[in-house]
Amino acid sequence: MAEPAPPTAGPIPLELPAGVHQLCRCGSSRHGWFCDGAHLGTGWLSREHRLEQASTVLVCGCTHSHHYPLCDGCHAKPAGNRHWWKWWE
Repeated sequence: MAEPAPPTAGPIPLELPAGVHQLCRCGSSRHGWFCDGAHLGTGWLSREHRLEQASTVLVCGCTHSHHYPLCDGCHAKPAGNRHWWKWWE
């Protein structure tokens, strides 16, 4: 299984077979990007990702994604142009 990499400036490709995958959002999983239930009692939930065919998904390398562990491209937005009250951009 793919191990999470240290924070990088961009997305990390992860090849997944067709089916349902539970991706880790808490960062405590011993199975890399895949949930193993380590989040129990923390308030976190895994992210279910369904694929109809084998595909490569992009997981977040910078840890700032609003859809973590999936990359939403927020690493490409310059932080200096965001207003403090618009934290979601």
